[in-house]
Amino acid sequence: MNNNSTPLWQTGAFVCTLILASCGGAETEQAPRQEPEAPTLEQAIAERGEPCNCVAENQEAMAGLLESLKSTEQVTAQEINLQIAQMMLPCMKPTGNLDLDREYSRAMGQCEGFAALTDVMTEVKEEVQARVIQEAEKERATDLDGVKGANAVLNKLKES
Repeated sequence: MNNNSTPLWQTGAFVCTLILASCGGAETEQAPRQEPEAPTLEQAIAERGEPCNCVAENQEAMAGLLESLKSTEQVTAQEINLQIAQMMLPCMKPTGNLDLDREYSRAMGQCEGFAALTDVMTEVKEEVQARVIQEAEKERATDLDGVKGANAVLNKLKES
């Protein structure tokens, strides 16, 4: 393909964009503008469930994860992060609606077990950080052994 030709998919995408823009243009002019509703805690609860149940269930899940992490040395920091993502209940994951997420987080902060959840999450974070440091030290030690080995070979070649 030469530099002067436009790939077919780019042309198709451009045409689709023009068609979509022309279809929606007339409707948006006629539709009355509505102000978006302010998010409410009730909306967040309807989507995610009760905040205090979410706190309690996630605290249990993260405490279980922490216990298993402390008993296994072979798990890498990356594997821990994957386990956290898999174990974390949907009620803790952001929805993309910042206002609703904020309302739900505030409600969770009022729950009795919230402090315990933050404590266990801090411990999990510290465990991940410790694993990252260990992994970096092992990698650095391996690199140094390689350098030492290469120096030894060079020294032997110099002696010959």
